[in-house]
Amino acid sequence: MTNKIKALAPDEADLSDMKVVEYQADITETYALYLDDESHSFEGETEKIVFPANEAQVAAVLKDAYEREIPVTIQGARTGLTGAAVPLGGLTVNLERMNNLLHMQYYEDENLYTITTEAGVLLEDLVNAVQSKRLDMIKGQGGPDEEKALERFLNEKKAYTFPVDPTETSAWIGGITACNASGARTFKYGATREWVKRIRVVLANGDILDIRRGQCNADNGVFEIEHSDGEKVTVNIPTYVMPRTKNAAGLYAKPDMDLIDLFIGSEGILGAITLVELGLVPLPENIMPVKAFFPSEDDAVGFVYDIRSSDSPVKMDFLEYYGPNAIEMIKEKASSAGIKIPALSDQTKAIVFFEFEYTDADMEDKIMGLETVLNKHNSSSESSWAGMERSELEKMKIVRHFVPETVNGLIAQRKAQFPKVHKIGTDMAVPDESLRDYLKYYRTVLDGQGMEYVIFGHIGNNHLHCNMIPRNDEEVDQGMDNYMTFAKKAVELGGTVAAEHGIGKLKRDFLKIMYGEKGIEQMQAVKRALDPKWLLNRGNVVPVPADR
Repeated sequence: MTNKIKALAPDEADLSDMKVVEYQADITETYALYLDDESHSFEGETEKIVFPANEAQVAAVLKDAYEREIPVTIQGARTGLTGAAVPLGGLTVNLERMNNLLHMQYYEDENLYTITTEAGVLLEDLVNAVQSKRLDMIKGQGGPDEEKALERFLNEKKAYTFPVDPTETSAWIGGITACNASGARTFKYGATREWVKRIRVVLANGDILDIRRGQCNADNGVFEIEHSDGEKVTVNIPTYVMPRTKNAAGLYAKPDMDLIDLFIGSEGILGAITLVELGLVPLPENIMPVKAFFPSEDDAVGFVYDIRSSDSPVKMDFLEYYGPNAIEMIKEKASSAGIKIPALSDQTKAIVFFEFEYTDADMEDKIMGLETVLNKHNSSSESSWAGMERSELEKMKIVRHFVPETVNGLIAQRKAQFPKVHKIGTDMAVPDESLRDYLKYYRTVLDGQGMEYVIFGHIGNNHLHCNMIPRNDEEVDQGMDNYMTFAKKAVELGGTVAAEHGIGKLKRDFLKIMYGEKGIEQMQAVKRALDPKWLLNRGNVVPVPADR
């Protein structure tokens, strides 16, 4: 094991076929979507947008920008909610043309298949190709080992998938890696980080790092990177302690960490990820989705504690929550859509939506074990909705989106009268022991103010989204003050200010709550070591220091 790695000089690049958009009229009209992301929080601007088709072109573009000290924004699909992909001047590099699946690999010692892709591959396309095994496009692209792994994979009787399931399936693989994306199944499988075996990343000066997991680990918190010209730089890992929760806030840091983890979740401030190798898992033989209805929030939370404990009779793939206000939205939307939700009644004050795997041999034992836990918390299989048939599964998928659809509709209506109005949605997570207290804290604060809100989300990871829905401009200000209050409380309880959506440009002030000035300075030092001119994705995660 070593803490040293040597960067590669990029291949000679042919830029003749690289798409370039540089007329401002074209940028602001035809390419206006490239100046925004799903946060809709910043007025984007850029001098030029380039669309490289391969890594060599990315490296050539970054090297030229480095030499001329031009700021660069590296873009994925722009599905993020924090402004990370929004350019605020300089050059924009969009990786949408780098959309090839490359090759398969099989690790005998782990019984693990992986697939390697370019950064611009859509998550949805990757999942569909893997599950259907329609992978003709990657034949002949790898060496003998990769060809053998592909043949073996195609002959497997089981179906496979990439287990991390971000809600936005139109995200790109480079983006989900740069943001360490997660989703409901993070409860069982962890976030993207746990499934990345290899990346290639282009540094600010155009050099390339090819990083395989397990090959380069920090020594006493230090990495040594040698550039292709022989210059060596030392990277000191921040000394702050990461929260004991699902987390997407700031640079990953542990004294003996793997170098690959420094770039995963770094939101583009350290380099442009061009290639990712991801692990795959077999699809379960059978799955059973269930919406369990509870007469109180306490009953629902108690069920979650018991069903995710080490001695639980059923191991869940995910656990999702809908609070009282969310249930009212679901009822209203279901009624207007003509959908009848079995067992949902006026006595239902909380819903836990979960899914578990079963086989014909163990189904009865799991259902009986589940019934015992449900009964303990004043629910039952009779007062639940299970999706055994395809038609029920489809209805469940539709109902799952009722809450965010309703919230977005309310915001759109109110914004017409009060332009300042926008949804204010939290992204905090807390340790297991703090779930009940944090949920009650949300309610105490918001009920006391009379603020309209809805709580739902990934309760399995103690990661609940509280969407505040302002009625006017004054409540927007109140909601933003609340966000800071909730962030401070989460950190006080040992949690994070950003569990899955990252920091970007929008949440930098909240990051300071977690790590303090010293932590921010340590992150800045990491960036300065790898991007001394401070050119890549300026404004993301940490502020630009005064001397830049």
